[in-house]
Amino acid sequence: MTQIELRGVQKFFGAVQVIKDLNLKIDDNEFIVLLGQSGCGKTTTLRAIAGLETIDEGDILIDGKPIQHLKAADRDIAMVFQSFSLYPHMSVYENIAFPLRATRKSKTEIDSEVRSVAKTLQITDLLDKKPSALSGGDMQRVAIGRALVRRPKAMLMDEPIGALDAKLREEMRAEIKRLHIKQGSTTIYVTHDQIEAMSLADRIVIMHEGVLQQVGSPDEVYS
Repeated sequence: MTQIELRGVQKFFGAVQVIKDLNLKIDDNEFIVLLGQSGCGKTTTLRAIAGLETIDEGDILIDGKPIQHLKAADRDIAMVFQSFSLYPHMSVYENIAFPLRATRKSKTEIDSEVRSVAKTLQITDLLDKKPSALSGGDMQRVAIGRALVRRPKAMLMDEPIGALDAKLREEMRAEIKRLHIKQGSTTIYVTHDQIEAMSLADRIVIMHEGVLQQVGSPDEVYS
């Protein structure tokens, strides 16, 4: 169970207000897409939920508890960025296992978790390879695997397939949707691509100049 709620969230960068009185409730297991042009505040909203940006006013709640005062590491949220951010000197296996090294899990448990995630993402045959030997799509799969392996309360994705070519983006869209259905974690996904939003979202959140304009199903937003 992971519900996320934003209540009256405001964020300024100097004199510029980038999030204006944002109120949004995200249900357990829901796939929400934040959609809008560059500079509309969607990435800042995502980073605020993750704990990578502090908010100036309002509350961010997970399962009814305010978390805006918690450090990013204490929020049990995983984030996938547009840049793959893999450790180049580590194998795929080591990259995925990395977040588990800090936990008190045994080697056997870590091995089991890594192989389970690799199987879900269909990258078991890549576990011994270094990132330099992978395609863009496979690198992003590894980045998603590294986020998933901790079984976080929520997955935040910031244009995770924006750097891929058109054919690969299509494949990865299907992969991300399949993964969400299988894993069922609450997911917030940022994009400026309308097709991506329409094909992935349970609900789409339209933002413009820091203001939430509309929240609705893809059909409602399209209409």
